[in-house]
Amino acid sequence: MRVRRVSISNFRGVRSGSVLLDSHSLLVGGNAVGKSTVCEALDLVLGLERLYRRPVIDEYDFHRTRYRAAEAPVDGPAAPTEVHIEVVLTDLSGEARRRFRGHLRPWSGENNDFTPPAAEDAVDLVEGEWCLPVVFLGRFNVADDDFEGGTFFAHPRRPGETTNGTAASFTCERIGLETAR
Repeated sequence: MRVRRVSISNFRGVRSGSVLLDSHSLLVGGNAVGKSTVCEALDLVLGLERLYRRPVIDEYDFHRTRYRAAEAPVDGPAAPTEVHIEVVLTDLSGEARRRFRGHLRPWSGENNDFTPPAAEDAVDLVEGEWCLPVVFLGRFNVADDDFEGGTFFAHPRRPGETTNGTAASFTCERIGLETAR
């Protein structure tokens, strides 16, 4: 597997942005431009340590430490402020394609983006390759007065799917890693 794209929203110093990674990538830049933020975002989505960190995020992980919902708009409740980090994995092994079959999307290396959906029963693609998009979602839960977050498969998206656990979790057991406490 290879990380192909990292998209970040409301995480640390990044309001919104994406980084495309080729086969060999190096993050270079001056101080405070986001190199460490990109690496920490990857660790939050894919790293094993995220499973044991409590709370998984805190106020300093939110852009400008703004973790509470803005004032409620006149026409309804405000949406919670959410950390959103999506990672697209490509170059999947045959075993990974088999294991994650229901969560794969077609990817175009030429466009560096998803391609139109493949047929439900597609095994091979005419163009491009299969990719596995996963997403970390984190927010402040006002009712519990605590931060919460988790990593989920980002595909398929279902109508009405929310961040409160209705999506399939992306856990070590699902990806075949052994965990030791």
